Amino acid sequence: MRTSCLVAAWWLAALCACRAPAPRVPPVPPEGSTPAGPVVPQARALFEGCTPFPDGVTSRTWRCGDLTLWVSEDAEARVEQVLGRARLRVTRRLGEAVVFVNGELPLAGRPWPSVRFALCEQGGGVDPEGPCRAGGYFTAVEVGLGRQRELGCVARGNERPELARCLELFEYLATHGDPEGEPLDAATLLLPPRLPWRALAVPPGCQPTASTSRLGRVECADASLVWSVYLPARAAVTERWLAQSLAELREALPGVGPVEEVSCRLEQRFTRCARFTLPSEKGPLVVWAGAVEWEDRALFAACSFPPELEPAFPAVCNGAFSRP
Repeated sequence: MRTSCLVAAWWLAALCACRAPAPRVPPVPPEGSTPAGPVVPQARALFEGCTPFPDGVTSRTWRCGDLTLWVSEDAEARVEQVLGRARLRVTRRLGEAVVFVNGELPLAGRPWPSVRFALCEQGGGVDPEGPCRAGGYFTAVEVGLGRQRELGCVARGNERPELARCLELFEYLATHGDPEGEPLDAATLLLPPRLPWRALAVPPGCQPTASTSRLGRVECADASLVWSVYLPARAAVTERWLAQSLAELREALPGVGPVEEVSCRLEQRFTRCARFTLPSEKGPLVVWAGAVEWEDRALFAACSFPPELEPAFPAVCNGAFSRP
């Protein structure tokens, strides 16, 4: 379940049981940030309204309205392996009834092997007359020295305007890579992982699978903590960040339980958290997710763990969540 399920993967991992120390660290500088998240200047207009999610050290995922978009890089995989992983990712999200059609996409000045897919009520192809739940594309682009860049996009409803936007975003990703300007390489992990105002602990048996100045993910055997930071903090953007995060998770993981809104504290600030359960290969997990503003920044965070650990929060949550 490592790279599949789009954003779902970041909720499905590890943990233990107790609060971790929180030494203060210097603030993370704000370069490259926008009201909608950290995006390099030349990509801001194109990625307007897109919400980035913690994914992995070599991949990024965004929710752009009715689109879910991802990019991943691999220095060793062959094209067939990249397309196979993308196909599995889509199947786990949409189910076995999804239809795939092989083809090519012209990106960054030349054609690349690609797959068009759709899940429609009447089946029979990727462009049927009847309604569709979703459709999209995935492709593999070589970006030098045999390094493969996987691009994928799922459009809710399989509508042509959304599919056209998929291709527009693909062109940027194929040419420039991550719009946040971060190299998708394990060597770029920021250690120890941190929020702008404090360092985070990595409990024994856990590991950071994403860690930059803007987002991160610490993963254990059956619990995980994920977070994203942006500035300047704006209430409407913070609310959208949380809403799109929850919407993406529910679409990516069939079987997610109903969302319960509960009082909580996130980084010692009183707020309302979303609490729900989700399926995993090791049994159900409970998720606490919330968003708060801290001085000039906003934080989105979520911690998942086995429900039997409640009412406590395990160590991987790093004391970020607590009950009022």
